[in-house]
Amino acid sequence: MKTSFGTWIVTIATVLLSAFISGCGTSNVEPGPPPTLVTLSITPVDKSIAPGTTAQLTATGTFSNGSIWNITTSAIWNSSDASIATFNNVIGPRGLATALTSTGTTTITAVLSGITGMTTLNTLHVSSIAVAPLSPLSIAPGTTQQYTAMGTLTDSTTQNLTSFATWTTTVNPTSGTVSDAAGSKGLATAGSTPGTAAIQAAFDGATGSATLTSSHVHSILVTSPTVTLPKGLTQQFTATGTLEDLNSQNLTMWATWSSSSPTVATISNTGLANALALGSTNISAFFDSIASSPTVTLTVTQPVLLSIAITPNTPQSIALGLTKQYTATGTYSDGSTPVITSFVAWKSSQPGVASIDGSGLATSVAQGTTTITASMSGVPSNNATLTVTPPELVSITVSPASASIFAGTTQQFTATGTYTNGTTPNLTTSVHWDSSKISVASISNTTGSQGLATGQFISTFSDSTDIRASLSGITSNAGTLTVHY
Repeated sequence: MKTSFGTWIVTIATVLLSAFISGCGTSNVEPGPPPTLVTLSITPVDKSIAPGTTAQLTATGTFSNGSIWNITTSAIWNSSDASIATFNNVIGPRGLATALTSTGTTTITAVLSGITGMTTLNTLHVSSIAVAPLSPLSIAPGTTQQYTAMGTLTDSTTQNLTSFATWTTTVNPTSGTVSDAAGSKGLATAGSTPGTAAIQAAFDGATGSATLTSSHVHSILVTSPTVTLPKGLTQQFTATGTLEDLNSQNLTMWATWSSSSPTVATISNTGLANALALGSTNISAFFDSIASSPTVTLTVTQPVLLSIAITPNTPQSIALGLTKQYTATGTYSDGSTPVITSFVAWKSSQPGVASIDGSGLATSVAQGTTTITASMSGVPSNNATLTVTPPELVSITVSPASASIFAGTTQQFTATGTYTNGTTPNLTTSVHWDSSKISVASISNTTGSQGLATGQFISTFSDSTDIRASLSGITSNAGTLTVHY
């Protein structure tokens, strides 16, 4: 059976959704069948639009597991009367209805997985158009004002016709013109001649108009939230023009900006200053043959700390009695990343588990887990987790270091451990004992006699063997046992 591309997409999506939902549960639960589409609805309902315009409709699906999804791009869209409105299911956005020249009502359907949603689309003539702003404040030559055309249809509903209307300047085009180009329809530009132009929008036999007044700039004032800026940061400046008719206008995006010392700070054509080096520079704006007055002095100060990263930043563990060194690296506004370990304030959330000194050295105190952080100038670091585990064996000492016995007699050896926390317990009964020459002397690992060496009857006058003890991968020093015949 032939399957539509949209149906295939939703089938794959529902299978993936089912797999995700199943994966959120316990591993011993068998995944159920993928959710299926139960209902499909279309919004807006009973939409009215003018002939030759478009309307974006949305299809929403409700699935068997209760989930609700936007399926506009997966559904197949149709109009019952192609002379009134059409859809293109191959090219262009799905669900975009295009009204033709005929007026009337058509039934719109969206179909997916055998489920259909339905609504109606009315195409009606435009009875009137209102252009806004009707009479805006004056603007400077070369600057722009966006106009919108709102149409009222014969059923009293409204539709934004800005991108469909034909825009013209009907009076005094030297004071202002309006664009009719796609992508900029309704965008008016003030002309170089002071005065008022008339702007008109026309569509479907209806027209609407508004005025645009052009006025030269009398003065410009440059402002900024602050006049000091740390090196490496940026600051937005604003240019406000006072026009000759005393109206004011934000000229930031149209002004020509300058910095008297561009090595200290540059400023973009949108008024964004970038602090480069310590020092001062004068920021000014120029428009319509008028320079800003007064200029604004911007002082670039020392870079500021933006963030602190402490390493290692992955969870760490140390045995009780050991230490862990942490390092703090700062990121400053100028992009520098110096090591600031000895300058930050270190903190351990559980000092009873591990303390940390001013050099970033954490010292274990007791078993448990703590969080290590650093801060400076009100800037916090990331969190680092440190876990203190039980003390670990460091070394084993066998005693006596040397001994002599006769064949057939014994010698008791003792093993003493040294742990990371400084304790030195007797490990004689816990270690594994070895003799390098069992023909000279054997040593017991039997419970009750661990570490007891027995001299063997050798064929020479005397011979020696090394006695060692080992535990947890740690091997002791060698104790020397000499056996005499």
